[in-house]
Amino acid sequence: MEERLQKILARAGFSSRRGAEQLMLEGRVTRNGEIVKQLGTRADLDKDDVRVDGVRVKAPKALVYLVLNKPRGVVSTRSDPERRQTVMDLVPNVAGLFPVGRLDVTTEGLILLTNDGAFAERVSHPRYEVPRVYHAKVHRVPDAETLERLRRGVRVEGDFMAVDRARVLESDNNAWVELTLHEGKHHEVKRLLEAVGHPVSKLRRVAIGPVTSRGLEPGQFRALAPEEIEGLRRGKDPASGALGRLARRRPRSRPRPSGPRPSGRTPAPRDTGSRDAGSRDAGSRDARTAAPRGASASGRRPERRRAGTRSGRR
Repeated sequence: MEERLQKILARAGFSSRRGAEQLMLEGRVTRNGEIVKQLGTRADLDKDDVRVDGVRVKAPKALVYLVLNKPRGVVSTRSDPERRQTVMDLVPNVAGLFPVGRLDVTTEGLILLTNDGAFAERVSHPRYEVPRVYHAKVHRVPDAETLERLRRGVRVEGDFMAVDRARVLESDNNAWVELTLHEGKHHEVKRLLEAVGHPVSKLRRVAIGPVTSRGLEPGQFRALAPEEIEGLRRGKDPASGALGRLARRRPRSRPRPSGPRPSGRTPAPRDTGSRDAGSRDAGSRDARTAAPRGASASGRRPERRRAGTRSGRR
């Protein structure tokens, strides 16, 4: 069956549909040996030889949707010219698999991987407002006025950026803050917090839409559950006007110490204008198990395992 080349390339995991258009415009896509630059050109993989940079495009046998808790120091790309460890070293070797978006090498936390280009584009596009929740350790303690400023928006180097929610989780001399946003501009969290006078020393992403990091240690991955895939596709819930279904329980950056609360800690300012992100039922879903090699989004949830660097890869 003939389909547009953009759709074929996206489904094969080469890029999103928008990225496929760019590949075509750059002259990197051929059909039966001829360069194709005309957007909307159609092809049939059963009959036509479609290639990107000389690599033949094949239809994926099964769509795969994974979530990885990326450790600090791991690069969120398919390959790295400096031969550093990448997210691809921590997940199964599935044809066409690629990370959805990026996390800075010094940032840890959740990143999605799939071979479904259309899904990747929908999740990453700001239009669908898939919320992302970050925990950041910052210098000093933001006050209520600063949190409100983050919600109103700040112009940084010509970019206007704002968060959907902001609150302080823990505070002493410095603080852990939680920010929820959906745009995903380059280094947005770090730039925002530095602009309001609270530079970031540690940063982790703890939720993407209905997917949270609960029960997933750094370096571990699992298959997304069908309801999580659907929630990510849906993005913002138009019926309730609320952000996607996240865990209502407050995400914690580290275990609380036992015993009485030390004196000298100041009460954390609260974001009284919004509820904690998520839903309680999502919390119980997060004690998932890791996906086996080549796992797909079925209802099966196999045992979780800690992913390690595959031999022979860098």
